Amino acid sequence: MLTPDHDGCIIADDVAEWARRHGEPFRLQLTRPAGGVYTPGGGGEPAVLDTIEFCSLLAGRGEPTGLFSTIVPF
Repeated sequence: MLTPDHDGCIIADDVAEWARRHGEPFRLQLTRPAGGVYTPGGGGEPAVLDTIEFCSLLAGRGEPTGLFSTIVPF
């Protein structure tokens, strides 16, 4: 079970590292209690993803496209 207090901090760190690596503006909404809304740089195509799916894409699993093909090893 994901929690906003613990897992939410880890997810926020993963989103920040992902943003640094790709360097593009984005609007991202992650669902589940550990998710949130991230809009650094203001702009970009909006995306809504399940938090676990987002983490899987960052880990190189699944079939990532666009900015989601930027890998963040964790």
